[in-house]
Amino acid sequence: MSPCTFVLLLLVLPDVLTFPEPGHGLRRQKRDWVIPPINCPENERGPFPKKLVQIKSNKDKETKVFYSITGQGADTPPVGVFTIERETGWLEVTKPLDREEIDKYVLFSHAVSANGQPVEDPMEIIITVTDRNDNRPVFAQAVFNCTVLEGAEPGTPVLRVLATDADDTASSNNGVVVYSILRQTPDQPQPHMFAINGSTGVISVAAAGLVAQAVPEYTLEIQAADAEGYGLQATATALIKVQAEGMSETANGSLTTHVLNTATGLPAAGLAVRLAQLQEPGPQWTELVQRWTDKDGRCLPLLAPGKAKAGTYKLRFETAAYWQGLGHASFYPFVEVVFTIADPTQRLHIPLLISPYSYTTYRGS
Repeated sequence: MSPCTFVLLLLVLPDVLTFPEPGHGLRRQKRDWVIPPINCPENERGPFPKKLVQIKSNKDKETKVFYSITGQGADTPPVGVFTIERETGWLEVTKPLDREEIDKYVLFSHAVSANGQPVEDPMEIIITVTDRNDNRPVFAQAVFNCTVLEGAEPGTPVLRVLATDADDTASSNNGVVVYSILRQTPDQPQPHMFAINGSTGVISVAAAGLVAQAVPEYTLEIQAADAEGYGLQATATALIKVQAEGMSETANGSLTTHVLNTATGLPAAGLAVRLAQLQEPGPQWTELVQRWTDKDGRCLPLLAPGKAKAGTYKLRFETAAYWQGLGHASFYPFVEVVFTIADPTQRLHIPLLISPYSYTTYRGS
């Protein structure tokens, strides 16, 4: 294991403004602390305690100086993660760190003389826990389901898969997930009927030739790999049903929707819609299906005839991506409509009217 790293260049900090004694104006005073920045990788193996850096005060040339630390990881929970050798000023870590639990510790170092009088003002020490790629991507669900119309043109969006990674994405690529299609079953009429956007996880039709009678359903094995596609991996399944043209009336079904862009007065095409149901135990939301609106702002039924059950449901409209595609910012990153189906035999239609800064919904017919 590589040791904890820190900047070894010791510099006297430059002049800084300090608060004066009451009744005196601001004055400049040179600090005498010599504290380099500290970075420590997570999941170190030890042995512990492990030295991080030595803290020194220039006042030790005049008198015997004793050191102590306070703050998170020292005298507040988690207590004892960091200690300091009282006479030498060596700051030590006593156990492996986990960036996913705490990514930064803020400590304060203190220096006193033999009689307990401070010889320095407390100095802030920031210890940054650097990331190791120790978490695999996790898909939002094991199986994603969707429907696509036969004859759909290449480029037609079908489904979006989502995986998250607990590793760092800000200062490293460890948590950056890239998607790919590993396998398509069956591989007819060709093995690449669908493509996936590696960054967004959106699956689209890649080739013409979707015919429900020939291939009524495709199974895709999807991979998510972190470290920008070169790290740890996870897989999920996408089941894509091909809807025959004779059964493609978007008005039929137990639950339907349509979306209107009120800024233009036109249907909102290419907007992702997700349906989830509230289920026990938990309670928790279970996603049932995902659709994309067509040029008329409509999509295939979210619940087919006879498939509705009494319960609480949620429609989630991915409005941010839609408005971004039109060059607008959206005040609402998404719109969620929670509703209850009391009578599963009744047909339910839920329209949505949107602008970049507002939305309206109601029970339609």
